[in-house]
Amino acid sequence: MRPQLLFCHYPFGKDLTRLRAYREAHQYDGVEWNLATWRLMMPAAPRRRLFDAWRAASPLCSVHAPYTDLEIGYRDPDYAAAACRILKDYIDAAADLGAHHINLHVGTYRPDPSELDGTVIRRSVTDLLEYGARRRVPITLENLAGGPTSVPEEFAAILRDTGAPVTFDLGHAAGCKWVLEGHGTVLDFLTAITTPIFASHVYQIERKDTHFAPESVETLRPVLAGLADKRCEFWVLELHSLESLEQTRRVVDQYLDSAERQAPNT
Repeated sequence: MRPQLLFCHYPFGKDLTRLRAYREAHQYDGVEWNLATWRLMMPAAPRRRLFDAWRAASPLCSVHAPYTDLEIGYRDPDYAAAACRILKDYIDAAADLGAHHINLHVGTYRPDPSELDGTVIRRSVTDLLEYGARRRVPITLENLAGGPTSVPEEFAAILRDTGAPVTFDLGHAAGCKWVLEGHGTVLDFLTAITTPIFASHVYQIERKDTHFAPESVETLRPVLAGLADKRCEFWVLELHSLESLEQTRRVVDQYLDSAERQAPNT
C-alpha cells in the first residue's frame, strides 16, 4: 500500500492560503502542524477559528506537540507533572482538531543523564498515553538525536515498558551517536522497535537543528523499505525549506514508483 504523504508546515510559516494551494497542487495527503512554533495557549473562540482554518488547509493532519520548556522526563517530579499537565491541553487540542495522532519528545535538547529519571519518563509517558486514549487521539513517542531515545536499547526499553507507538525520525536516527559511531545503521535502529510505528519523519539527517534532504534515492532506500515492512503508512516529509522539501519529495516518489514496479514480481 502506498503511504499517505504529508509535509511539515515550516516552509510556509503561517501562510495557510499558500500552504493549501501547494498541498493540493503537489497532491499531498495532509500536513503536520508543529506546535513548537505555533502555540495554542489561547481562549476557546480564537482556537476554534484557527482549527477551522487548519481543517480548510488540510483535512488530514498530525500534530507535533511543543517541546520548548516541556520535559516530561526530568528527575524533579513536580516539573515533569507540570509538563504533562500542559501537554494534556495539547492532547485536547489534537482531539478537537481531529488529528491522526500527536507526537511527543522525551529528552529534548540533550539534557545530562543525571537530569532525567527513567521511572519518571515511564510514568509520564504512561499518563499521557492513558489520557490520549480517553480523548481518542493516539500518542506517539519520537526518537531523538540525543538522550535516552537516541539509543536503540534504551528507546526499546521505554517502548516495551509503556507500550507507546512511535514516530520514527529518520534524520534523528542518522544523526545519533549510536549510528555515527558505527554501532549500527538507521535500518538497524528501526528494526529494534517492536511497538507499532504510526508515523515517520522522512529526511536524510539532522545537523545542528537543520534537516537535510537526501541526495539520491539510494541513500534512503533501505530504511524506506524498512518502514514499508513495518507497515508505517504515514510519512511526514519534515523539512524546513521549500527547496529541501521538494528534493525529498523527488526521492520519495522515485522510491515509491520503483517499489510499485517491483511489487508484482515479489
